[in-house]
Amino acid sequence: MRAIIFAKKSQRLRDKHSMDLCGECLIDRVSRIISQSHLFEEIIIFTKDPSVSSKYCRTEYDATDGILIDSILYCIEKYRRFLAVGGDMPFIDVSLIRSIISNYHGDTIACTSGGFYQPLFTIYTEKLYKPMREYRNSGGESISRFLSISGIESIDADGNKLGSINYISDLYEARKLLCNGNL
Repeated sequence: MRAIIFAKKSQRLRDKHSMDLCGECLIDRVSRIISQSHLFEEIIIFTKDPSVSSKYCRTEYDATDGILIDSILYCIEKYRRFLAVGGDMPFIDVSLIRSIISNYHGDTIACTSGGFYQPLFTIYTEKLYKPMREYRNSGGESISRFLSISGIESIDADGNKLGSINYISDLYEARKLLCNGNL
């Protein structure tokens, strides 16, 4: 199985994937943690931002025209099954990755927290392609909503591990929690 890290250009926090977090850039932290799990045949950063790369994996340019759901549909069509991870999720760890992999039995499985389906910590499979494409063609844009109405299997995860960096305050908080208080 592959792990695909989705790292779009942020409108709220420019260049967040290259920002320092505990002595490494955010995207390196996420890809390193995935790499340390030793569970994937390949790790790919899928991005529209040509400046995003990591020493732990290869980068593929996202040439889709639309939003995240279009990128995920493209990856399902190309790779058939993969773990989708947000490139701005510095709190993931190997135990969380192993948990979703050990609960995977061939069908799409998502992590949830507080009833919210996390689209960027989900294993997608080709079985989901057609219903997701139909949802998108009917005007649907929210992947989380699609997952919740589709009866997708889920595992409840620690919401703190699924947190992402969207604002400078999120980055400061992550530094405080992950870097022994060093800002």
